[in-house]
Amino acid sequence: MKEKIKTTIDKIYSSLKIRDYSQLALYDGEAGCCMFDQFYIGYSGNNPDHITRFENSFQRFSENSIGSNSPFFSSGKAGINWFFSYLHTKDILDDEDLELLCDDDPELFELAVQYLKEGNHDFLHGSLGMAYHSLYGKTNKFTGFQETFFQLLYQFAYTSEDKMFIAHYDLVKKMPVLNKVNFGMAHGLPSILKFCLECYKKNICTAEAKKLALDIADFLKSNVRENTKRSMFPNILTIDEQSTGFSRVGWCYGDLSIGFILYQAGMAFDELELKAFATEILIHTSKRRTEEETLVKDAGICHGSAGIAHIYNKMWHYTKNDIFKETCDFWIQKTLDFSIHEDAFAGYKAYAPTESGKHMNSFGLLNGVSGIGLVLISYLTGDFSWDYCLMLND
Repeated sequence: MKEKIKTTIDKIYSSLKIRDYSQLALYDGEAGCCMFDQFYIGYSGNNPDHITRFENSFQRFSENSIGSNSPFFSSGKAGINWFFSYLHTKDILDDEDLELLCDDDPELFELAVQYLKEGNHDFLHGSLGMAYHSLYGKTNKFTGFQETFFQLLYQFAYTSEDKMFIAHYDLVKKMPVLNKVNFGMAHGLPSILKFCLECYKKNICTAEAKKLALDIADFLKSNVRENTKRSMFPNILTIDEQSTGFSRVGWCYGDLSIGFILYQAGMAFDELELKAFATEILIHTSKRRTEEETLVKDAGICHGSAGIAHIYNKMWHYTKNDIFKETCDFWIQKTLDFSIHEDAFAGYKAYAPTESGKHMNSFGLLNGVSGIGLVLISYLTGDFSWDYCLMLND
């Protein structure tokens, strides 16, 4: 399997030569492609041609990034600026270049506070991703903003008699839905729990961060579905209504990311019972493998096989539990199997253009080949240094 993985990684790298450079975003644009190119350099032995390709792509990207018209982490400048911070930690950007490229961070953080006051705590398309960007890297110059933001988040979570409740935010209607709670990593409670863990590690409002994190964990534990034959949790919980649907297996929604972040919480707070509960979730999820049980139809990170493989790979590194290693290998093989298709989001042939001649998001990190390539390199090397952008970092 390793030889097939290496071949696939190389084909992904080759396919990215003809990508659409006009899309700038981290998740589905040039930032994610550049990150794969940079990661590939170390994997492939610092080939001078690969370095030159990255330098040329990055020069064009950094110049164009000034024109980003979205502030969000997934689609706009917060994610792009996180990528610049990532390169800074790799000593590819110096302090002066980082300051120049991210000179709009203060404006982004002002917007993050504004969005949170409106109830938009979304990670991909709201305040949380913008704030999460601020916690990364070598600098602590954003402490004031981080404390202000977290206190607002804390107040938002405890609006009724000190009982924790965080309402689902409807991105279409642009308003909170007061009788629903989102259980997805991309938009809901797991991302807020992860944000609390990162604040706790960074000594930002530590007491409040720990309390909110553990209260979210308790809320999740108290809302396991009655019928757990498929999933243990719903996608979205409607208060005072019995949950009937089941959730997929993936990074974006479902038991997998919930179990993973709960396990990280158990590690952060040395909570053995919480780690045991998270392990139960992840073992239960490892048994779901058919398309009917998982809803997995592609190789991407978001809701496909690569994202599943990556999370189980990290769990194996945490625990050395053979169940997680075997499950990771199963989903890596599925990722390789998907790569034989011409589907726009499956494997290295995702570079095939559509009828319009455009490549859509097939090159991107979240749904395309850049993300698949990053997962495959991590599988071979054990280097997970890029996955802060998915809230999966240690």
